[in-house]
Amino acid sequence: MATDCRAAFERLLEADPAELAGRGDGELATHVRDCPRCAAVATQLLAGQKELDRALDALRPATGVEEALRPIRARRRHSAWTRFSWRWAAPLAAAAALVGVLVLRSVDTEEMPGEIVARPASSIEPLVETATAQNVMVFETRDRSAKVIWFY
Repeated sequence: MATDCRAAFERLLEADPAELAGRGDGELATHVRDCPRCAAVATQLLAGQKELDRALDALRPATGVEEALRPIRARRRHSAWTRFSWRWAAPLAAAAALVGVLVLRSVDTEEMPGEIVARPASSIEPLVETATAQNVMVFETRDRSAKVIWFY
């Protein structure tokens, strides 16, 4: 059964590029070869498809996935080595510090002569006054002129 132009137009957008070019034995391919009007539409669709392919090629990344991931994997290997080295270095440093403290304590030192002077307690003015049953927390910020006061 031969395909008319109306049925061919409905199938052109879904057609395989080979059928649009008129290759093959299908009804649409035969109609495109025989009908100049449908052949012109099919040619325009193929040209649009090629233009779209070129535009998509231009949008593809210049580097491949493996090439892009190579520096990240190298950093990950480096950080794994750093974590591994800290597993040994931190306990060794702690042990060395402990030995140093024990050695310094074992050295017989005399206290320096002098007298102990008791300083008077500074009077601290309350920053916030609250009711007896209310709790408050005061946080200092980097800016000494600003404080955060939290009532709870």
